[in-house]
Amino acid sequence: MFNKISLLSLLLILPFVSLASQAQRSYNVVFIGNSITYGALHEQREVTAPPAQCAQWLASQQGVDSVYFMNCGRSGRTTYHFLPNAEDVVPAGDKTYFPNVIAKTRQLMADHPGLPLLFSIMLGTNDSVERARNSHTTPDDYVKNLCAIIDTLLTLWPEAHVVINKPIYYTPDYQTRGGSVASKQSLKRLDEYFASLPRVVEHCKAGQVHIGDSDAFDYFKKNWRTDVFEEKDVRGKSYWLHPNPQGATQLAAFWGKALLPVMQSMPDADPLSGMKIGFIGDSYVRNHREPVENTWHYKLASKHHMQYYNYGRNGNCISVDLEKWGTAMYKRYTEMSDSLDIIVVIAGHNDATPGRADSIGLDTFKERLAILCKGLIEKYPRGHIFFFTPWTCDNFVGSMRQKVVDAMLEVCGAYAIPVFDAARQSGIYANSEQFRKIYFQGGKGTDKAHLNARGHDRFLPVAEQFILKYLK
Repeated sequence: MFNKISLLSLLLILPFVSLASQAQRSYNVVFIGNSITYGALHEQREVTAPPAQCAQWLASQQGVDSVYFMNCGRSGRTTYHFLPNAEDVVPAGDKTYFPNVIAKTRQLMADHPGLPLLFSIMLGTNDSVERARNSHTTPDDYVKNLCAIIDTLLTLWPEAHVVINKPIYYTPDYQTRGGSVASKQSLKRLDEYFASLPRVVEHCKAGQVHIGDSDAFDYFKKNWRTDVFEEKDVRGKSYWLHPNPQGATQLAAFWGKALLPVMQSMPDADPLSGMKIGFIGDSYVRNHREPVENTWHYKLASKHHMQYYNYGRNGNCISVDLEKWGTAMYKRYTEMSDSLDIIVVIAGHNDATPGRADSIGLDTFKERLAILCKGLIEKYPRGHIFFFTPWTCDNFVGSMRQKVVDAMLEVCGAYAIPVFDAARQSGIYANSEQFRKIYFQGGKGTDKAHLNARGHDRFLPVAEQFILKYLK
């Protein structure tokens, strides 16, 4: 919580934290828009742009704790420039900034997992004008574009909510250096765009898309001389479009008043939703001879609407290269995607095979495991890393399996990496033939490593609870 400090110092603190003594919940908010959202002409846009001030305003409201945000505003851009598919962008050849929105949202959710996610959208100013390389955006295309954007956002983050705000007033009759021409007819299109928003709400996911603010338009129609920067167009004529810091404060409050009731109505978020999760390991990950879709980790990713990456290789080791089973994990982890949010290593079974660990020595196993731990931390400094040990086995106490499991606990612990001791705490009784007949592949009790679909279902809630306790 804040002490009493200067306003500038207060604004410079991120995330914005509420002064309210009854603060309860924190939120992630992504702002999508054009140069107005970006904070064009602001000397300190990180502090005074509308998204920054909106986060500040929201954090001051009762029931709100911290508001973490991303500013995805792009100057001069239309709804076309945020379409998910680059080939749909008009004019052809222009860049879509949707991948940037995805990347920033993933970063925000990885930095602050488990918080409700909202998207605040204000697009339409550049859609409304006559553009040099293509005409204005029709209301039908405006609806079509917004639906494409929002549908994809809610596919990636199914529990998110979206608030669409009406673009604000600008003085008509200006011409940009890029060839765009704004007129009174352009200004009227903003009313047409706003009137079409119920169609967007009707099309998109029920209850998660909301029509936001429209009052800011009238405010700036009355206060453009005091709250908007004066600019010169290509002819040297004055026009007013971008709110100055004082105007941005007002716009931020309008946005905040639209967002607040939506925030208050949202249930607690799924901290895993939308994340990229990658599993590296041996046949525990590859699932031996049965489909990957049967595994607990695939089902975990599906349940929580995550993007799933499987880097399992049958017979693979943490510490030993094998001609038949491939390069060891302490080397091949570098092949994993660079953008994972959660990284899970499920391994050690093959390292503990009789004679294999002895061939390199337990100290060498620990050294190479340490290389893997350090490498994962360096590769994923923002990521959440977990290790799972092998199951128990016959005559576990004093066995090489126990030594490998304990070595994993020791080495990973030295790097502050959480380890699930599946040999002792999993509820998977791999040393029981009767248990294996029910829950392991083959149904004969001879497989001592690989769960069947029923076994994976048994272990799923155990693994899920372990991972979630570090992300809530």
